[in-house]
Amino acid sequence: MKETGVVRRLDELGRVVIPKEIRKRLKINNGDMVDIYTSDDHIILEKYHPLNQDIIPIKAMLEALAQEYSFHLILFDDTRVIYSTLKEIASEEPVCGEFIQKIPAYLDKELSSKMNLELTDSYKFDKDIYIQRIIVNYESYGYIMVVDDIIGKKHKEALAIIDYYFQHILEEN
Repeated sequence: MKETGVVRRLDELGRVVIPKEIRKRLKINNGDMVDIYTSDDHIILEKYHPLNQDIIPIKAMLEALAQEYSFHLILFDDTRVIYSTLKEIASEEPVCGEFIQKIPAYLDKELSSKMNLELTDSYKFDKDIYIQRIIVNYESYGYIMVVDDIIGKKHKEALAIIDYYFQHILEEN
């Protein structure tokens, strides 16, 4: 754990203000939810992400689809990789800011490996990709990306399965 050197007093209701610099660094905005948990004698706040709550069945589903269809899947949000079936991309690895800025132009399009796209600082795509937004109850939860030699019908079928899963599983939470 990093020390910030910031000390704050609890008010009479037990509230504490998270300094703006820390919120900015962690990309926590007004209205965002945070997980609160304890470890030994520490209170830990973590930006809440609904996909983290159900990550074990999500990983199992993505692994099964990737194996069945023989391609790779990457689940990510605006800041980090949540899960990847590509072993070269680690969970929790930060997503390049430039990539995130261009996401609106990349959505629902077959993108060529010749575009030299970098999702993370350590990985440049050498295959074609297709990115789709994950939306549940009108709220964006992140993105799912298919990585393969050539994008086709089977990829979009798999994404439809993933979308169905998210709509019905995450909607319940």
